[in-house]
Formats: sequence, C-alpha cells, structure tokens
Amino acid sequence: MSTQPETWAKRFGAMALINLLISIVWAAVPVFIDNRISRTIAGGSAGTWGYLGFLAIIIGGFTGFAALASLYYIIPKVTGGNVNNVLAWLNLVLGEIGIVGLSALLGIAGYTGGILILQGKASEVHAAIKWVVEPTPGPIAVFLVLAGLGALLGVIALLLTFRGKKA
Repeated sequence: MSTQPETWAKRFGAMALINLLISIVWAAVPVFIDNRISRTIAGGSAGTWGYLGFLAIIIGGFTGFAALASLYYIIPKVTGGNVNNVLAWLNLVLGEIGIVGLSALLGIAGYTGGILILQGKASEVHAAIKWVVEPTPGPIAVFLVLAGLGALLGVIALLLTFRGKKA
C-alpha cells in the first residue's frame, strides 16, 4: 500500500517544525535560566559540545527534515513512483530519535563541561561527562548511528521511488 506524496511531505514537514520549536526553546532558555551559556561556548573545550548539539538540531533536525519533506513530495510527483512506507517510516523515526538524542546529549555535556571550566574545575570535566562517550560506543555514538541509519534508509526510499510506479 502506498501513500500520497503529500502525506510524507506533511509528516517530515511537521517534524521539521517540531525541531524548529525545540531549537527556539534551546536558544531562549539560557536567556531566562542561565546566561553563562555563551561563556561556556567561548571558553572552548567541552563547552563547544553544546554548540555542536544546537547545530545538530538546526541542521539535521530542522533543515534536514524540511529538505526531506520537499524530496518526499517532489520525487514521487515527478517520477510517478510510490514511496516505500516502511523505509520512509524508518527514516522519520530513526532520524528523529538519533538527531534529538545526539543533540540533547551534546548539549548536556557541553553545558556541564563548560560550567565546570568556568568554575575553575577543568580537572573534573572528563569525569562529569564521560557517560556520554564511554563505554565505546557511548550514547552519543549510538544516537549518531541511529540518525545516520535513518538518513540512509530515507535515501534508499527516495532512490527506489525513482524506479517508477512500484516501490
């Protein structure tokens, strides 16, 4: 059973908007709760992890899902092919879990490490944030693999759509 291109475009578009809201909250919260966040990023070292997490949710979560929404709409319309629903669902779910998990862990580790550095406790940073990278593979790596797998399955779903009427 196939779905209309509009259905997948709406699903990915909705996820892009949800991720944009997450990004807005992420950017606004430090203004009201703890405005030292900019100093943790400027301080370098572990503090920059938080910035990378923010970029991940903006680039992968918002921009990536918005681009996928466009592709899931355009490719079936132009080629007349049908989207493989199983691969598209896996793209959506694994991609979202991976991006949000990766972003959250990088953000928490960056904030925690950055604050410790600002407090002059640089020697305690590794012990405080090692849970996100250890044991190998750590949780960050697991979420990164999930996001990558979701993206790969989405590319496969879209390439299969190019084949024509049958997905």
